[in-house]
Amino acid sequence: MVEKEAEGKEILKATGTKPKIKTNKRKEDEKRKVQNDKLKQPSVFFGDGLDLENWYSCGEGEVSEIESDMGSPGVKKSSRFNIHPLYQHVLLYLQKYDASRTLHALSTIKGILKANPAAFVSAISTTSVNNAYTPQLSLLQNLIARHRISVMGKDFYSHIPVDCNHSFRSSMYIEIIISLCLYYIRSYYPTHIKATQQDLSGNHNVQITSIEILTLLFAELAKVIEGSAKGFASFISDMLSKCKVQKVVLHCLLSLIFSAQKWHSERVAGKNMAPIEEGFCEDSVINFSEDEMDYGRTLQTQLLKLLQTLIVLEHKVMTESEDKEPGFEFLSSDVENISPQQPMTSLQYLPNQPITSQGMFLCAVLRALHQHHACKLHPQWISLITSTLPYMGKVLQRVVECVILQLCRNLDNLIQQYKYETELSENRPLWMASTVPPDMILTLLEGMTTIIHYSLLDPSSQYHQLLVNVDQRHLSEARSRILSVLHIIMSSVTLLWSILHQVDSPNRTLSEAAASVTMINLGSTKNLRQQILELLGPISMNHGVYFMAAIAFVWNERRHGRNAKTKVIPPATEEQLLLVELVRSISVMRTETVIQTVKEVLKQPPAIAREKKHLSLEVCMLQFFYAYVQRISVSNLVDSWPSFLILLKDSLQLGLPPPGQFIILGILNEFILKNPSLDSKKDQRDLQDVTCKIVEAVGTVAGSSLEQTTWLRRNLEVKASPKITVDGTNLDADVEDIMLSSVLEAMNITPSVYSVHALTLLAEVLAHLLDMVFFSDEKEKVIPLLINIMHYVVPYLRNHSAHNAPSYRACVQLLSSLSGYQYTRRAWKKEAFDLFMDPSFFHMDATCVSYWRAIMDHLMTHDKTTFRDLMTRVVVAQSSSLNLFSNREVELEQRAMLLKRLAFAIFSSEVDQYQKFLPDIQERLVESLRLLQVPTLHAQVFLFFRVLLLRMSPQHLTSLWPTMITELVQVFLLMEQELTADEDISRTSGQSAGGLETTYQGGNGFSTSYNSQRWLNFYLSACKFLDLALALPSENLPQFQMYRWAFIPEASDDSGLEVRRQGTHQREFKPYVVRLAKLLRKRAKKSQEDDSSGRTLAWEPGHLLLTVYSVRSIEQLLPFFNVLSQIFNSKVTSRSAGYSGSPVLYPSSFQSKDIKTESQKTFWSKARQKIEETVEKDFLEGIK
Repeated sequence: MVEKEAEGKEILKATGTKPKIKTNKRKEDEKRKVQNDKLKQPSVFFGDGLDLENWYSCGEGEVSEIESDMGSPGVKKSSRFNIHPLYQHVLLYLQKYDASRTLHALSTIKGILKANPAAFVSAISTTSVNNAYTPQLSLLQNLIARHRISVMGKDFYSHIPVDCNHSFRSSMYIEIIISLCLYYIRSYYPTHIKATQQDLSGNHNVQITSIEILTLLFAELAKVIEGSAKGFASFISDMLSKCKVQKVVLHCLLSLIFSAQKWHSERVAGKNMAPIEEGFCEDSVINFSEDEMDYGRTLQTQLLKLLQTLIVLEHKVMTESEDKEPGFEFLSSDVENISPQQPMTSLQYLPNQPITSQGMFLCAVLRALHQHHACKLHPQWISLITSTLPYMGKVLQRVVECVILQLCRNLDNLIQQYKYETELSENRPLWMASTVPPDMILTLLEGMTTIIHYSLLDPSSQYHQLLVNVDQRHLSEARSRILSVLHIIMSSVTLLWSILHQVDSPNRTLSEAAASVTMINLGSTKNLRQQILELLGPISMNHGVYFMAAIAFVWNERRHGRNAKTKVIPPATEEQLLLVELVRSISVMRTETVIQTVKEVLKQPPAIAREKKHLSLEVCMLQFFYAYVQRISVSNLVDSWPSFLILLKDSLQLGLPPPGQFIILGILNEFILKNPSLDSKKDQRDLQDVTCKIVEAVGTVAGSSLEQTTWLRRNLEVKASPKITVDGTNLDADVEDIMLSSVLEAMNITPSVYSVHALTLLAEVLAHLLDMVFFSDEKEKVIPLLINIMHYVVPYLRNHSAHNAPSYRACVQLLSSLSGYQYTRRAWKKEAFDLFMDPSFFHMDATCVSYWRAIMDHLMTHDKTTFRDLMTRVVVAQSSSLNLFSNREVELEQRAMLLKRLAFAIFSSEVDQYQKFLPDIQERLVESLRLLQVPTLHAQVFLFFRVLLLRMSPQHLTSLWPTMITELVQVFLLMEQELTADEDISRTSGQSAGGLETTYQGGNGFSTSYNSQRWLNFYLSACKFLDLALALPSENLPQFQMYRWAFIPEASDDSGLEVRRQGTHQREFKPYVVRLAKLLRKRAKKSQEDDSSGRTLAWEPGHLLLTVYSVRSIEQLLPFFNVLSQIFNSKVTSRSAGYSGSPVLYPSSFQSKDIKTESQKTFWSKARQKIEETVEKDFLEGIK
């Protein structure tokens, strides 16, 4: 005791001669006050542009709010001072003092505490300063009283009131030591005292030593209390309250955080920030040393250790003394109001409340973790939280949620900075950390792991064994909070996982490796991966449903952007596939477990991310599972067949939105592709049953855009509503946003959105799926299912309107895929043939023709009678005696329609497939040509001629060539007479050359017929026939080569020149294209509004010249005739080289680069494919 008293006296002597006063916070002027009242409530964070004085208000006392018993601010203020309220705890020395003497005394006490802590603490806790009347004790009490009045703002040597002396006589030595240490901790030199750097450094050391003494003292007190009586705990609790320990420590921490932010801002600005208002500010009053930043970090680190021991001590004394009292059930409203998103009115110290329940505490934690320039201190703050979790009490839920969210933000920003610095991303992060500890990311992960596992796992693990009594209600609330933000946690963790994947990727280039110099040191990626798995493993095992739901949420975040091309089941992105790999890397997440967990999520999805209006968690979950099934082994999938089957069956009963049903079908299809048959017959039957049910469910969605025509019969037709295309061309929003709509919102969207997707998906997977699920002896079971599907498909195929085009295209694709399997013929044969005979059959999009060609090929090939039936329908017109009341025009239109369908059927076949029917076909063509003045029918005949050139071998067409040539000549003669009659040129055609020229027996009225659209289409069809005959290789059309000279000029022709023959003058024969070109040029000059004479066509070997599908006037054929009249005549070509209306082409063009570089066979194969594509489109009649 003597030594203890001596040390106390030494300290007081050192401080007694250096009195200090608390800086006074004065009243601000009224103008500033009004401005502050108008300011918006600030955030909890110190933003760079934030008015920091309005961020925090913990009370402004007249003298020293710390010393007062009230926690609320006073009302008296002075305009002389502009001291931030965070500095109201600061004490200022009035003169220099010998820091070495004080440091010696404090070090002695510290040494005693370390040497024999238990005895020393017991002695100072039970010994009063008034236990003996000695001069030393009297002086001690006198010095304490003088320090008290000095702190209250009076002169150190002024008269001591009697009541002030009496108030310290009952104090224990422990109270004196604590009070003195707190005084030293918050004491600074003022700026008006010329303190040297040595003085400032000495004061810093005194502050550090004082904190260390309190840390040792409180740690030992926590041990002593466990074995002491209940009254001792109450005594310690009262003493802590009387000395304002918690209040001083919190103020010190907050002021250090505030100072660090301010000093960082000044350093960034590169200058000292002068006070805006008149009067004094803390910088002008308190003497902060130049190395205050570094010293502040050291002081903050020691304060965190002190705060940790204080929280433990406070919990023990309050638990021992007050846990049974009703007053301990406090309301932590201040803590509830602290949020990065919510502003705060004020933060005050609340008396009789634990530190963890103080808004000041949580605010300090969040702000410190938010300071990117103080990353070096983040591990200490994380350690504080993790070590004090058992002592959080009722505010545990709020603390863990806020801290975890802030750690996630820190992790995200560090990752973004790493990506930015390594050029993996061009997006600059919100902030750039200048100094980051090497293991910062690992520290963040470890801290998150500790906090999350503490809240979510079994109470018997982790820190719970340290507590005698754990309130399960608080843990349950914390667990709910963590689970509610688990999707945010998963987002941050998976972002790190993707970065680790990129870093470890073997595809990284040398430039990327060179650019990897960054402030962020990832360290060992293996350790980070292991830490991520240690974090997620226990969560997935104990809270699998929430874990998988969080995966689904992140899956939605990692989807394609709006510009990405989508499908019915959106393909997974690379980042989404990393989620699959992450789940597969977790050892406890076996295939069986994943399937069971996905099923639970679908049954009862957790309520997360309520702000996401267009998020369907079930759909996202199934999208993940679809990608998961694609990437697991066949053995794992087969071993989990029972669970997989239950998942498929249950999904049909859950009322999933249509996109979910589509993915279920896709998942089933993936399973079949991996494992087409099961060993057990029962399992195979179960597979067949569930396949039929899923297909029927998707088929129902496919028919959602149909409505019943009458209530008596089950006739369906397409609803008159706008359709949505799969590629998103008609969507205001991306198709994936529609696919992710919730069930309730989907009801407001037109059903056709999903019907088109359903039909498209069925077209992609149905035929192959059924063929694999049902064995050869079970194919008959498929027919009833297909008949039901066709019941929904046929109404779409009957509707040729523009708004039904997407559905029509999907249905044609579906029918085409089904027609490839012969066993399905019974389900679609009749319907397909009826649709083919529909007058509107050719009103379709160009993309649908190829599918119909496949359908017609299968329809005609698999049954010998179908083509014969089509042939019998194309019959000769009945005699007039039996056709008195029929409409001849309608009859001829019907005949042209049938002829066109017969041509399409042959065009859809293989070469020479219908060669044996050629005589009958020729007979029907000749019969059609005998009918006069029927341009519509004759146009179809020329289309038929073109099909025959492509689908029949040359030797089989020998008998048909005279007919084709004659008809072509007659068409050109008709065109010539039309053009001549229009010019009123009364002359007749000369004598036929070679017997080819004949007069067209069409009657009169030629002068007006060529402007009719039907006649124009007829002329165009004939010209296209000539175009095709010239484009095909000569060896494919040997017969045509004998008549070629009649249509186009040869290189040796000298057309238009008179020569002497047999003593008479005779004009040589002009090919028809030359004559027609001349007449068309004359006509084009008269009609100046049409500039067809100046147009050119690009001629290439093996390519068609005429690719238009209709002409509005006969002059539009002029470029075609111009090219043909000059292309093979070198003399004409040479003479017209400078004429812009004619292309400059030579016979050598046949030796094109394509032919030189490629083989002849390959060249003509490609050319023939392009020709067939052009002819294919000539069948179309456009969409209604």
